[in-house]
Amino acid sequence: MDVFNELPPKKRAYMNLLFQNCSEEVKYYMTLTEVEADTTLIKAGERCNNIYIILSGKVTGIDWPINERAYSFKDFGPGDFFGEIECFADLLYYRISVVTVTKCRVLTIPAAFYMEWIQNDAEALYSRTKVNMRRLITQTTDARRYLFLEAKERLVLYLVRKYEQKAANSKIIDMNLNQTRTQLAEEIGFSTKTLSRNIKILEEKGFIRVNKGKILITEEEYQRMKRYIDQHIYGEI
Repeated sequence: MDVFNELPPKKRAYMNLLFQNCSEEVKYYMTLTEVEADTTLIKAGERCNNIYIILSGKVTGIDWPINERAYSFKDFGPGDFFGEIECFADLLYYRISVVTVTKCRVLTIPAAFYMEWIQNDAEALYSRTKVNMRRLITQTTDARRYLFLEAKERLVLYLVRKYEQKAANSKIIDMNLNQTRTQLAEEIGFSTKTLSRNIKILEEKGFIRVNKGKILITEEEYQRMKRYIDQHIYGEI
């Protein structure tokens, strides 16, 4: 299908195979839209009426914990589906919010027509079940791993994600983090005292610089933190 032409080759091939026998209703009612950066694509708690597929750009998943503070837990990109897991589980409402980090092209399919098709297409259903199970297992593993991270490692993960989001949106090389330490502490879940102590540790390790209390990150420092994550958190060589 032409609508998938902008996807990377491997994902384009997957989508074409997945949708090769989709129903005429799915083809007729699917819509392609461009969504600007910093736009709420899905709001947690709203009725799950549509399946969204990201064709280009980057979005972030946002959870809303008990204290009403938004927690951005993972970034997603081309080929990722939203709303599908809720439909598979017969949940009526979206469980997370999704906000665009960059300008995105999004394919929207009414959930009723999507589910009617996929329930009658054994190969497509099996394919999506595998992908969704893999995604849920990975997210559960990452969440469990995060619980055991030290404050320093959580801060590194946060700063790497912030840099990647900013770089994706504006192609920047250096980043100035404008949040106050109180705001940072709330977003990450630290006390300001713990945050300040670990900012000093990262500065001493050459991961960041601090100017007038604000965190500065260059591309070189970002790469240094990225290597640290791969080696010490994810265990990659």
